Amino acid sequence: MRLPLKDSDYFVTKVNETVKTIDDEFFDFLKPKLQMKKVDVMLGDGTITTAETFDPIEITNEFRRILQSLKDWTFMDISESKTEDLYRLYFQITCNVDKFYIYGYFGIQFHVLNYYKLDKEVIKIQRELIKLNQDVSDSFISLADKGNALIEEELRRQGLDNLSFEELFSKLYGNSNLMDSLEQKVLKLEKGFPIVQDSENKREQLISELTDMIIKLYHIMPVKIDYNKLMQGEEGVVSYFEIEIIKNKKTGKREPYLDTKKFNKDITEIVTSKLSEIVLSLKELRTNTNKKVDQDLK
Repeated sequence: MRLPLKDSDYFVTKVNETVKTIDDEFFDFLKPKLQMKKVDVMLGDGTITTAETFDPIEITNEFRRILQSLKDWTFMDISESKTEDLYRLYFQITCNVDKFYIYGYFGIQFHVLNYYKLDKEVIKIQRELIKLNQDVSDSFISLADKGNALIEEELRRQGLDNLSFEELFSKLYGNSNLMDSLEQKVLKLEKGFPIVQDSENKREQLISELTDMIIKLYHIMPVKIDYNKLMQGEEGVVSYFEIEIIKNKKTGKREPYLDTKKFNKDITEIVTSKLSEIVLSLKELRTNTNKKVDQDLK
């Protein structure tokens, strides 16, 4: 069952309170690292504009600090996923306590936007591409005109110039020698237009250089979101927990349904105490961060 649970008994009330505290502490811990910073960038048309970004590497470092501070919790390394321009950076923790299996998810969801570096070289490369594309286009038109003339002349020589399209198609389809002859003549003609291939190679080089000038900016709304908003693709900071009953410790079989009304105060204390370890770790990390900031200011 995903927390917070929907009920009002003692177990649900205490566990929900603890999970909310974790959510608040996690957000407060990350928020200073999610402040957007302004940077000057260039758009595809050469326009200079100001955009905002944060540093995901800083968030990754903060996630590692959290993981290193947690004792008796199992976790895998920090993960990321993306769907088009929507990214997630997150980590997951699990723990078996008494007869419960607890799973926790902590992460951020944000967008990645592409811009060009603020560099005159971007405009220079774009202008070269425009001129190159025009040259190639002109060459293709000239090549096409000469190719059509060559084919018409060959068809005239073969006495096929007055046939309908269907008749001509049938003749060509059944005459492989004629097809090969036309193909060889066209290939020979193309060799007289080396600019086409040379320009294509140059175009690929310029596009590669332009790609190297792209920078990624990371955009997030520094707000809390829940599981549903995470699934809907909203930006923000999210944490949520799931809890299940361990039915068989040997096989690892679990039961997602919890009859919380049957859980006494002792069981509630076992679960909330384990969750509270995360609260204490986050508070301590935030306190240490604030101390370091104060020392740096001095």
